[in-house]
Amino acid sequence: MKLVTWEQKLAKYDRPVIVEFWATWCVPCKMMTPALNQVKAEYAGRVDVIKVNADDETELMRELKVFSIPTVLVYQHGKLVSRRSGALNVEQIRKLFEGALKDQPAGSLGTGARVFRLALAVGLAGAAFFLNHNIPLYILAGIALFSAIYDRCPIWKFVKARIKGVLVKGN
Repeated sequence: MKLVTWEQKLAKYDRPVIVEFWATWCVPCKMMTPALNQVKAEYAGRVDVIKVNADDETELMRELKVFSIPTVLVYQHGKLVSRRSGALNVEQIRKLFEGALKDQPAGSLGTGARVFRLALAVGLAGAAFFLNHNIPLYILAGIALFSAIYDRCPIWKFVKARIKGVLVKGN
């Protein structure tokens, strides 16, 4: 299946489309199936789900840069808006479905919130510069800037996962 054909196929859907790449031999895929089926039933009629067998569609996987399974892709109007790899639990899958319905990737900021935070960061940095290089204002500008981009930062995602793992083990 060619990528152009794939995008054209997805563009025909009126609703958001969740695509899961899986395989019969994939243990994490099998573990995730009940959760995906549960959320799929909850969102029936609002979100479409397509399951793609990775063994049958290796060329499509290569073209879409799917390197591991399970991988879940979220499409809106034929365009990829979100991607998650690895086994997901019910809540993580539900967030993907909710993000698909909101026309924004799950867990991401809306455009207005991102622009506001970026403008705030620039304003604080400008104020710090004009107020004799006020260090606390530079720090606040950095925090505002980070809050505008954290959801796209791979380093933050890695650190957050490590912290969450330590906290869960500590309980």
